[in-house]
Amino acid sequence: MLRNENLLAPFLIISLAQLLAFGISIYLLLPLQAQYTPELAPYASLLFLPHGVRILSAWLMGWKAIPLIAPAALLTHWINFGASGFTLVGLAGAFSGIVCATVTFWALAKAGMDLRVTANRAANWRDVMIAGGIASMINTFGMGWAFNHSTDTLVGYFIGDVTGLFACMLILMLVFKVLRSEDERSRLKPPTA
Repeated sequence: MLRNENLLAPFLIISLAQLLAFGISIYLLLPLQAQYTPELAPYASLLFLPHGVRILSAWLMGWKAIPLIAPAALLTHWINFGASGFTLVGLAGAFSGIVCATVTFWALAKAGMDLRVTANRAANWRDVMIAGGIASMINTFGMGWAFNHSTDTLVGYFIGDVTGLFACMLILMLVFKVLRSEDERSRLKPPTA
């Protein structure tokens, strides 16, 4: 399945995006959040950008997203939880995050809601947000089961996943808008002699 395709570029893009999103969420946003919500666990970010990366990866790559997401996700899991996160139960919690998006898109397709972009179907951000919310529920349940987190922390996971996805999609929409306007400007520019 994976050996017939060159997945090095998607792997590098997804890994870098996952690590960058994690770094921003944990090292920049989480310290700010801790000042206002000290009751939450110190690792439950209310703006968790990596969820956006895993949702968009699964939406675009399907089942291939799982092995593409796993290395960076496991690295960030280790950064969050250390060796204690690599027990059998801890790994089950980590893999709930790794597979939640792909399983959600697969289950929605089986239920007659195939959200993939095709020649006949354009991207629909609302559908991706709905899938992201469902995937967050799967992830929240898995992390809650694995680590026996408090309800406050689980609610924080869910909110962080959904707002992280929204932020990633907003950033992408702005980037695409800038790229489109640059493309239009270059087409309107008179040729130079």
